[in-house]
Amino acid sequence: MGNVNRKATGDEMAYATQVVREAFPQYEVVWGSHGDYGGGRAPRDHTLSFRLRDRWGKYHSNVIWVNPAGLSVITVEWVRKMVKLGTSNKPRSRRR
Repeated sequence: MGNVNRKATGDEMAYATQVVREAFPQYEVVWGSHGDYGGGRAPRDHTLSFRLRDRWGKYHSNVIWVNPAGLSVITVEWVRKMVKLGTSNKPRSRRR
């Protein structure tokens, strides 16, 4: 089993969600995965992603990819930096 991709635990997901909410309290965190975006866009199979959505369903970030091994160490500063690097100020549509 040396080539099995690691999956995120429930505790890691809860921590990461808390950090993203702390960085952007005005938005909902929407988690996704490799298969949610057509399969070929993720850096690797079990990579997770998140987007920020307002209460009207408009997205306010691009897809931010996170390796499951790094979920337990992300910080508010890291989240803000990643969202800023990949996001313009205009809201995005519900579907792309």
